[in-house]
Amino acid sequence: GNASFKRGQNKAPTIAEVGEVCEERWLNLELKLVADVGIVGVPNAGKSTLLSVLSNAKPKVADYPFTTLVPNLGVYERDYQTTVIADIPGILEGAHTGRGLGLEFLRHCERTRVLVHLVDGASRDPLGDYEAINTELLLFNPALADKPQIVVINKMDLPDAIEAWEELEATLLARGVTPLKISGATAQGIEPMMVQVQRALDALPPVPETSATQLAVKVPKRKKRGTDRFGDFTVEGDSHAGVFFLKGEALQRFAQMTNWDYYESITRFQSILKACGAHQALEEAGVKAGDTVIIGEVNLEWSNDSETDILERWSGETAGRSQGSKHWPQPARVL
Repeated sequence: GNASFKRGQNKAPTIAEVGEVCEERWLNLELKLVADVGIVGVPNAGKSTLLSVLSNAKPKVADYPFTTLVPNLGVYERDYQTTVIADIPGILEGAHTGRGLGLEFLRHCERTRVLVHLVDGASRDPLGDYEAINTELLLFNPALADKPQIVVINKMDLPDAIEAWEELEATLLARGVTPLKISGATAQGIEPMMVQVQRALDALPPVPETSATQLAVKVPKRKKRGTDRFGDFTVEGDSHAGVFFLKGEALQRFAQMTNWDYYESITRFQSILKACGAHQALEEAGVKAGDTVIIGEVNLEWSNDSETDILERWSGETAGRSQGSKHWPQPARVL
C-alpha cells in the first residue's frame, strides 16, 4: 500500500504497488473428525439419541432414517475424565462404493480410537444389520477391522428388542462377541456401556502429540523480495523488428508489481531503469522511439519524451478518473 512509500519529504504519497505473482495449486483436502469414540450403525439405530444422552450435544432426533447428514460431536464426562464422542451418520450396504454418501461417513471412522457398534434391537434383522456394517468397514479399510469395537444392542425398551435379545446374544457369544444392551430413550444400561468404553480406551497406547499435520504437497520456497539485484539483467532483441527483451528476475518482478495507474509509479520505474543501467543498455542495443520493450509479462513502448511530455499525456488520458481505480482502462505504458 501507499503507506510504505511515506517519507519525510512525501507524507501523503499517491502511489501503490500491485500484488506479487504467486503460485497457484489445487489441493484436495479431506476433513476427518478426531474423536475418542465413534458411534456407527445403520440408519435410525438411535445413534443421535445416544449422543444426546451421553453429552450436552443437541443433534437432530426423529423417527425416520437419515436424520443425521453430518457427524455430530459430544463430550462425555465421568470421574473427571472427558471422552469425545462422534455420531457417525447411518451407513448403508454398499457404502464403501460411495452409496448414500458412504465414503464421506466411513472416513470419519478412521480418526476414532474405539467404535461403538449400535445395533437396532427392534429391527427386522438385527444380526444382518450388524454383519452389514462390519462388512462395509472391512471393505472400506481393512485396518478398521482391528479397531476395538463394542457391540451394543439398543432400544431394549421395546417389546421386539426384548424378544430378540436372547437369540441375538447367544449368536454373538458363539462368535466371541459379548454384546451389551441399552435403551437410549430411557438411559438404561448407559453407565455399564461407558465403563466398557473407558476400559477399551485405557487399554490403547497413548496418542502421540503432534503440533501440525504435514501436507503431502511441499511448496518450494521462493526467494525473499530484495535478495535479487536490479543490476542482474540481460538485453536481447532485434532493432529491425523493434522488439527488445529485458530479462532479470528483480526487474521482471518490479515491472509486474508496478501500478501503471499512477504517474508516480511510471517515473519511479524510469528512475530504477536508469539507476541500474538498463536504460543505457537498451539504448546501446539500438532501441528507438516506438519500439516494444518486454519485461516479463509487461509490454512497454519506448519513448524519448521528457517527463513533462509524459505527464501531460498521462493527465489527458486519466482526466476525470480516480487514480488506482480498477474499473477504468490502463493508461499507456511509456518509458
